[in-house]
Amino acid sequence: MGCLAFLCGTAGAGTPLLLAGSTVLYQRVLTQPGAAAREMPGTTGGRLITALSRLYVYERQDLAGQEWLRVGTDAAGRNLLGWVPARDTLTWNQQLTLALTNPAGRERLVFFRDWDALRSVLDAASPPAAGRALVQAIAAGGTDPRAVALEPETYVNLYERFYLLPILDIKDYSTAAGNPVRAVKVASVTLPEARGRTAPGPAVQDQGSAAEQLRSFKAAIVFVVDSTLSMGPYIDETRAAITHFYERIRTAGLLDKVAFGLVAFRAESANEETNEQLDYVAQVFAAPTQVRNGDDFPARIAGLREAPVATDFFDEDPYAGVLAALESPDWKDRFDARHIVLITDAGALDGTFNTPAGTAPTKDQAVPGVDSSTGLNAAAVQREAQRAGVAIAVMHLQTPAARQAGNLARAAAQYKELARNAMTQQEAYFPIADGTRDRLRAALDTYAGDVIAQIEHSSRGTATASGAAVPASAAAPTDADAADQRARIQAIVASLGHAMQLAYLGERRQTAAPEVFEAWISDTDLADPGLRTVEVRVLMTRDQLSDLRDLVAAVIDTAQTDLDGANSTAAFYDRLASIAATFERDPEATGRRRAPELAQRDLLLDYLAGLPYKSDVLDLKKSDWTSWGLQRQADFVDRLRKKVLLYSRYYADTFGWVDIAQTDNPHHREAVYPIPLKDLP
Repeated sequence: MGCLAFLCGTAGAGTPLLLAGSTVLYQRVLTQPGAAAREMPGTTGGRLITALSRLYVYERQDLAGQEWLRVGTDAAGRNLLGWVPARDTLTWNQQLTLALTNPAGRERLVFFRDWDALRSVLDAASPPAAGRALVQAIAAGGTDPRAVALEPETYVNLYERFYLLPILDIKDYSTAAGNPVRAVKVASVTLPEARGRTAPGPAVQDQGSAAEQLRSFKAAIVFVVDSTLSMGPYIDETRAAITHFYERIRTAGLLDKVAFGLVAFRAESANEETNEQLDYVAQVFAAPTQVRNGDDFPARIAGLREAPVATDFFDEDPYAGVLAALESPDWKDRFDARHIVLITDAGALDGTFNTPAGTAPTKDQAVPGVDSSTGLNAAAVQREAQRAGVAIAVMHLQTPAARQAGNLARAAAQYKELARNAMTQQEAYFPIADGTRDRLRAALDTYAGDVIAQIEHSSRGTATASGAAVPASAAAPTDADAADQRARIQAIVASLGHAMQLAYLGERRQTAAPEVFEAWISDTDLADPGLRTVEVRVLMTRDQLSDLRDLVAAVIDTAQTDLDGANSTAAFYDRLASIAATFERDPEATGRRRAPELAQRDLLLDYLAGLPYKSDVLDLKKSDWTSWGLQRQADFVDRLRKKVLLYSRYYADTFGWVDIAQTDNPHHREAVYPIPLKDLP
């Protein structure tokens, strides 16, 4: 009678053990600090293995009541390290890990000792009150047998001080109040030596209070302004507002702590002669690191005027302007709070359908849209802002012309996504009713004025309180006539300021994640289920990321043929889902070129089974895909193209790679990049 490899403790020649019930998934473990590889099970000594090493399990053997694992670094049997005690490893059969979100605006995350400890809070009559009381008691220096650790008060930047929160188990649960909660069992491993980016300096020894450290806190705002034919009055209003801001910071003596920049954008035309008159798609008129003072700023933007000719569509290319602002030289090194304020009266070119108002594509015809010159969409640009630690706010001028063109709803949807800042999980989207100049000026004065006020307070040793007046889970209003527009701007700017100060303090103090090994957490805030406490990441090596980029690009290349064919959309879906599942469970599988094999339905289910989180493609049902019209399918494929562009940007990121092998070489082949799960296909 045969037995499963998992139970027998043997494997096929040169291959790792399979997971029980799977025909494609291999057993994986993570090594804990101090794990050593021995030549034979039961022996002592051995060669130390780098903590956090992700290894394949080739054999299992019980010896004197202790389980031993024979492990290797790859799935081809080329580098077997030896035998390690199972107790020195953590089971990790997915490549999924978690990253803490910024704690601004939410309760700090509690690491619970076991599932029953977390459930005791979830089953309380009021989970928010029970969770808040527990956090406050521990933060005040108390102890609670249910908790093993509390999230640091300041933000832990995954790229500055790398840590790993691999997912070991998951439970979907409902609180006593009926709110759905996802409970996750994690292992927390922090190695101070393993860091992606180089910290700006040594940890502050004599730190003093947070207020004292914040005296050197600095801020910059880059205004990204639509400079097309209709924007003349708004350009003048923005110019006048910035001149006023400089006078305010000069009077307050803050010229060394607050700076402004300005980027203008238009859109590329299909007509060469029109392009010559438009002159640019995006141009930096004033970078915040280059402006010397309030007198220098007007000189730098003196040449900014509205375009002399109209562009091809009502939509323009704000993503080009935002990207130019994000790439402003050296402003991350000089400024701690970094804001981008986008001002426009039009939607954004993003590759989706562009057509004159009143017409629409048919179900049987896919019409290509006009893309941004960046090739990105709102989600991708926001992801770039998140990596850079920059907050994006949008002041959307809802002009009568935009309303007549039917552009308002489309633009609002784009800009709400662009302005949903990851650091506070709030939408800094501010519609300007009727596009009137006085409402724009009021919004500018409130936003920039409050940023300046934050710096005034921090320079005197006063921290910014979180803006709790607007729930982070509340959607941004579409109606710009709301009486609380000013209050909403103030609350969101306060939340952003608080989050940026927590990030600043965390970097100065080199705050690390809690050093615990196994615990249960809630992936949403116990006090506000609309707030995420963690984000899901997939650790990928350079080779794996390159494979993913090439594979998705190959699928896109064949997509047009599929979409034009009569009965081929289902086949395209199978190929796409196979790639997504492969990378979520085992990125190294692509190195074995198994994606075509996974297109078989029974093998694909192996990858889908038990996944605690799913990407957009895995949540997409084949029946939904085949029922879509060609236009919707084409737009979906276009979003995949933008993901491929993100993969290229991640690959080229100098600082984002983490050398978990601790070789001090960011280009080492084992270096990994924590790809957000949302960016997988």
